[in-house]
Amino acid sequence: MNHDQARDIVLAAALPAAFEAACLVRCAFAQGRPAAAIEFDREDAAGRLTSLLTRLGVAAEREVQTGGGRRRYDLQRVLVPEPQRLATERMMAAAWRQGRQALLGNETLGASSPRHAQRVTLAHAAWRAALLAGGRRRRGDLTSVRLGDHEIAAILVRAARLLDVSPEVSRRPGCFMVAVPAGAVLSAA
Repeated sequence: MNHDQARDIVLAAALPAAFEAACLVRCAFAQGRPAAAIEFDREDAAGRLTSLLTRLGVAAEREVQTGGGRRRYDLQRVLVPEPQRLATERMMAAAWRQGRQALLGNETLGASSPRHAQRVTLAHAAWRAALLAGGRRRRGDLTSVRLGDHEIAAILVRAARLLDVSPEVSRRPGCFMVAVPAGAVLSAA
């Protein structure tokens, strides 16, 4: 492992928050790369990302921009200061890799294993992010999220299975839909 890879490891205590932040960004952007401002159409998604980044030591700020003519809308932006941008991007990229590996790994773990508990925590974090930022819809007895990234869709399918929930996946033009029963409690930590 070279020196750069060794630095790009998120400590276990910070991984759930950093992984949830990375999932929020991936739900907002198909490519998963944060820019100077990460934009959401929901206040609670922007608030959650701001809170997570602040908890991780990033001086993130939230701003609201209103637009439109007859149909007004609010655009929620999370801003990361220039001096912290690169480090924040690296932290979230490392958290994404680690969380993805933990969730998609096929290693069998016992129910009392600390790594299994971490998987469950990461599964909840992924679903909490998707429900906030992933174009949530409710139809009958299903809750679904619309995602532009196949990797986050795969994470949500695996996360649902870890949480003993049966997911359904469908491909739509330009996106994936991941649906679970409406009564499933996926966002609890």
